[in-house]
Amino acid sequence: MTDKELKELVGSLAIAQQKTDIQLARTDAQLAKTDAQLAKTDEKLEKLIEQHDKTEAGLKELQKAIKQVTTQLGDLGNIQGNVAEDLFRRNIVSLLAKRGIKVDNVGFHVTMPGTAEYDIVAENGKEVVVLEVKNKLSSRHIRRFLNVQLPKFKQEFPVYADYQIYGALGSLIVSEALEKQAASEGLFVFTQTKEGGASIANSPNFQAKAW
Repeated sequence: MTDKELKELVGSLAIAQQKTDIQLARTDAQLAKTDAQLAKTDEKLEKLIEQHDKTEAGLKELQKAIKQVTTQLGDLGNIQGNVAEDLFRRNIVSLLAKRGIKVDNVGFHVTMPGTAEYDIVAENGKEVVVLEVKNKLSSRHIRRFLNVQLPKFKQEFPVYADYQIYGALGSLIVSEALEKQAASEGLFVFTQTKEGGASIANSPNFQAKAW
């Protein structure tokens, strides 16, 4: 190899090295940008994780609060139901006497193993009034009482097979429409008076249906 060729080779190698250095510098710059972007991404991820943890903690607190409110409402409903049951149980004898039905015995939460529970059962040896108590009476309650609970009563309590069975629904608050619906089906409707006592809402000439 001649001196000229050697010089040309060295020169080309120097140029190649310069290009390589430039490319490496660019690569380093790009890597620096990538590292910076990754750092920002990590920071965003940390913020998202932190926000997620806060959100999850907030949801847990919300779920806890909802559970507490649900429990309180359930307790309130139970209290209202107990108040209504106690009110009607204490007054059912005198109220039915005004409707010509003399009551000798009153049962509370009457049930047999494997059967449905009946809130109040009042009887006199030949007639029995089955009273179902609800916190807030609905049309669905009326249908279920008529189609399920009353028809099963004699089957579940054969001791009353020869009795005349009368149905009754009770609630502290009963709308006029539901009162008429229940009465049209031959059911007594027990409710609360403005003074806090108990009454039968049916009209004085109401004729109860016997099952």
